[in-house]
Amino acid sequence: MKIIGFSAGVVGRDSNVDRMVKVIMEKTGYKSEFVKLTDLNYFACKGCVWLCAQPQVCQLEDDLFPYYQKVKEADAVVLGSPIHMATVSVTMLSFVSRFWGYRHVSIPIAKKPFILALCGGGDMRTSEEDFRRALRPYAVSIVDVVSYYSRIPPCYRCGRHQECVIGGAYQIWGDEAHTLTITPELFRRWEDRPETVAKVEAAAENLRGAIPTPTQS
Repeated sequence: MKIIGFSAGVVGRDSNVDRMVKVIMEKTGYKSEFVKLTDLNYFACKGCVWLCAQPQVCQLEDDLFPYYQKVKEADAVVLGSPIHMATVSVTMLSFVSRFWGYRHVSIPIAKKPFILALCGGGDMRTSEEDFRRALRPYAVSIVDVVSYYSRIPPCYRCGRHQECVIGGAYQIWGDEAHTLTITPELFRRWEDRPETVAKVEAAAENLRGAIPTPTQS
């Protein structure tokens, strides 16, 4: 059994999103591969359907090229994204846009189990439905969705929060943002929230149960 996971996490090398994807895969007990999308150089779908229609897998030759075949062959997939401007990040949506390569005559990834993980410091109300909508044309089975409200806006890294009234830090702190000192404690971890830990563990168990064993397939 093989699970492949993709994270669009952007904060450092081990972000909340990265860790959610990794832990969900690890807790299934199955072999897994983790891919950090922000390490790769790639394009969104270019609509060159005459190339992908026959093999039913994206043929655009950039850093993502080998991974679409791996998604096709995997027993399950985990996708993780931060929330940017109240929705799934463009980094993740660009990756998903190239699933169009699977959608010709039939859909080879139809019913494949997927877990979605979302993490954001701001408005997350529509993000789950946006993620589901992006995947809907490919008829995958979304087994579970885990969301974590981190309260970590990009302002904590940009260095200009004390002079800003339009960013996430001001939305969270109001005028206190103008004197706010950025400390390690502000970078909250999902592992410190028991409710989120339970959701991650449940998602892993649900994914494990959704993967057909050889005797079931």
